[in-house]
Amino acid sequence: MEVEAHAADRPPRRRLLGRHHGDTCLTVWLLVLVLLIVGGVVFIVIDSNTSARYSVAIDAVSGLDPVATDDDGRDPTLDPVFDLTVSISPRSRIRGRDCYQPGTTVEVNYRDVLLASGPVEQLCARATKTRRGRAVAWGTGVRLPGFVLDVLVADVRRGGVEATEFDVNVKIPSTGDGYQYNPGTLVSCRARRAGDDAAAVLRTPCDALSANIVVPLPNTGRTQTGGAS
Repeated sequence: MEVEAHAADRPPRRRLLGRHHGDTCLTVWLLVLVLLIVGGVVFIVIDSNTSARYSVAIDAVSGLDPVATDDDGRDPTLDPVFDLTVSISPRSRIRGRDCYQPGTTVEVNYRDVLLASGPVEQLCARATKTRRGRAVAWGTGVRLPGFVLDVLVADVRRGGVEATEFDVNVKIPSTGDGYQYNPGTLVSCRARRAGDDAAAVLRTPCDALSANIVVPLPNTGRTQTGGAS
């Protein structure tokens, strides 16, 4: 005997569709929540592993004309002065600020010979805002090995000081201790030309390497240059 189901025994079609729609919405919201959590974790990981960008521009140079000394058989000396612009641009959007810490020094080299050095005032930036500051590096009575001096003079005569390439190192000392300890940073700016477009140069980041930078205190920014005695 076949029993025919009555309409009252069947679940309402509208009720079944509503329940199915509710389950779909819940699934979508759960999926969105998971994606937001995963995205947030990925953002934090990437942000925490992103370093600040440091750059240096050489605005002007003077004192590269060799100064003859007494006839003692020694090489002529230089009294170089470099006017510099330093910049820092943090990449982190959630961490604190990044800084050129107190005690930071800047050194200008030519062919691996130190020409000039000087202090860099503390300069900090937050979020992705770039901050810029001025610095002066100088040397007095700098003696270069004969072959290095010859190459420098030839470079300056051939293209002027503006076309001569120098290497700039910025040494940011370590700060804090224990849990708050931050290792020092050596910022290496290779082949900086004097008189280049400062804005373009400052957009080109230098290589920043973490290291323990030892800076004598009190720091005057002065270091032994060239072969001066």
